[in-house]
Amino acid sequence: MPLLLIILMLCLGVARGAVAHPMGEPPGQMVDIGGRRLHLNCLGHGAPTVLIDIGLGAASLEWEPVMRRLAGTLKVCVIERAGYGWSEMGPYPRTSAEHVNDLYLLQRAAGLKPPFMLLGHSYGGFDMQLFARRYPALVAGLVLVDASHPEQAERFAAPPFKVQIAPSSRMGLVHFGRRPGVVPGMTRAAEAQTRFQYENWRPRRTIAWELLGFRDSEAELREEAPLKALPLVVLTRGKRVWPAGEHGDQLEALWLSLQSELAAQSPTTAHLLALNSGHQIHLEQRAAVVYAVGLAVDAWRCQTTPAGAKGGYSGPWMAHSPEHLRYLTNRLGLPTAEPVTADLPP
Repeated sequence: MPLLLIILMLCLGVARGAVAHPMGEPPGQMVDIGGRRLHLNCLGHGAPTVLIDIGLGAASLEWEPVMRRLAGTLKVCVIERAGYGWSEMGPYPRTSAEHVNDLYLLQRAAGLKPPFMLLGHSYGGFDMQLFARRYPALVAGLVLVDASHPEQAERFAAPPFKVQIAPSSRMGLVHFGRRPGVVPGMTRAAEAQTRFQYENWRPRRTIAWELLGFRDSEAELREEAPLKALPLVVLTRGKRVWPAGEHGDQLEALWLSLQSELAAQSPTTAHLLALNSGHQIHLEQRAAVVYAVGLAVDAWRCQTTPAGAKGGYSGPWMAHSPEHLRYLTNRLGLPTAEPVTADLPP
């Protein structure tokens, strides 16, 4: 077959969408936001709609077990940022401002009904904090799961910590070592997507650009107006990730301090420790994440509905607090919420 004919057939195949994605057909839908498409996967029904933004380099399929637990009462959607999973590439640089613009276009194009309960894990916390600050009328509340802080790179780099967690500028190279090990609790589909994220050029390039723009994302968040008063739940890892010793103790204390500052952004807030989890709380203590979302949802309902103000809208997540979960702060004003305990885990 002549080479020109082969090239022409390949081009026609791309134009007709005949070239299969390496991961197969996506769950959910591909949404056109104006010349490019993003992947959105939703389960369940009920208000407010929960929108989940994943961590840097993470797989959206990691969140399906949590989504299934919430879907009996709420509509819950996980978004894939441009360049991740099935989502098409977006313009560079890849910073939180670009992600928030995409999310605004995505929720409109998909016909999602606000207000939204925003959930951001790790780097996704940048995006959801920025969206909540920029579009407060669209937001019911905010749940931050071991989320990034807008000063964390600078404060980790300062004495006595002296740890570089992000490049100092966008000029540089990101070196990919071996792909991260699979965290216990991942489904096979999430494991496959994790492999894809670290072996395919498109998500690898996206991850690199997000990391190179990490400090720019911090600055974008700092420069935005402060967060409006809304239900805010911060869920922080309880297991240490830094090595034992004085320096590791200092780093652990800094992370907890940054997390407490995130929780202090709103007067209606709760800060909880997931005592049996490292950074991947949604995989290691799923019930804790479901409970955190439930707290924020109930706080929003108490503020917005007469029945909620009487405690009549508590969801199944409020039947009891999950094991290995401890409150550090509780100012949600919920009649069914657990009492505050200020002691830290050993």
